[in-house]
Amino acid sequence: MLSIHTLEISKEVDRDIFYKCRNQVKDRKKFDKSTGKDYSNVDDGITVWFPKTEYKKKIKLIVNPSRLLGQDDVVSLWKPSSKNISKMLVRLEEHIEEYFGSEYELNDFNLTRIDFTKNVCLDDRDKVAAYIKIFYNIRKVKGFSPKYGKYDEWYDRDLGFDLKGKCNGIEFTAYDKAAAIEKNMENMTFRQKEMKERMESAKGVLRLEVKLTTQKAICKYTDENETVKRIIDLAEKCEEVFMDTFVTVVPYGDFYQKDKVVKIINENVTNKPLKKKMLKLLELIPKKKSLYLAKKELNDRQIDRILEEFYKHNVSPVTISKTNNMKHLKTLYAFL
Repeated sequence: MLSIHTLEISKEVDRDIFYKCRNQVKDRKKFDKSTGKDYSNVDDGITVWFPKTEYKKKIKLIVNPSRLLGQDDVVSLWKPSSKNISKMLVRLEEHIEEYFGSEYELNDFNLTRIDFTKNVCLDDRDKVAAYIKIFYNIRKVKGFSPKYGKYDEWYDRDLGFDLKGKCNGIEFTAYDKAAAIEKNMENMTFRQKEMKERMESAKGVLRLEVKLTTQKAICKYTDENETVKRIIDLAEKCEEVFMDTFVTVVPYGDFYQKDKVVKIINENVTNKPLKKKMLKLLELIPKKKSLYLAKKELNDRQIDRILEEFYKHNVSPVTISKTNNMKHLKTLYAFL
């Protein structure tokens, strides 16, 4: 099931209003001064953020629709429908009215980010780690670059894979959900017990996300201007938006170690010139450390035909490393 995990709405305000709202946070124990985030409504799925910026002051609301609807956002994400989309928007409107004393309504804020999410329940953290390694074998993707580099020492490559669009305002993320909750526990000391329970329920969950993070990206998928209408429109297009990016990142087919793929090709592909090109592509991917760069090196006008032959036999040209204990991983398309 595809869902919307996060909405971010933002409103630009003058300095006086910004500090007035910031100073009126009711529960100071749940206000993180270092980040400017108010977690007092986090149980209802809303974090109010007063980011520190030198110039324009903005108030942001980070909204988790699942929690806003009273559901568990770990493995049971909400399934958007006309009924619960309306219900979610009404509740969000009520929270905004209560928090800001009826000064603002939802349409006073701009939709600045929306995350489309899929939980792949593997029931095995080793499999989650194996799929993340597969993403690093895919590595570079046309139009995207790694979001984090080697100098981001805090980022654990064993637990997540992140791509950022070079100019399209779209991000792709795959990560170990349980590990992410565990890492965040230190920032949520007032919810330690719940966080531990959530971490347990998330074990073996591979979280996949496609994020629209700019107005350009949002406007690519909706012509609506009002925030409420934009959210409704995009919620109805969950699958379209998610898959539009997913298919550019993840090749179709089951994943095997290279020797197994070579055997499948040799036994099933009768066209000798095509077989030769397929085997050449298999050799290039680990050398170039990228499917995209391997395709560029191969420089074949029939590259689509070559990839189609891989897909015809349900094998991915991206292979599992020999150092990986996993011999076979199902295609991620089987879980969508």
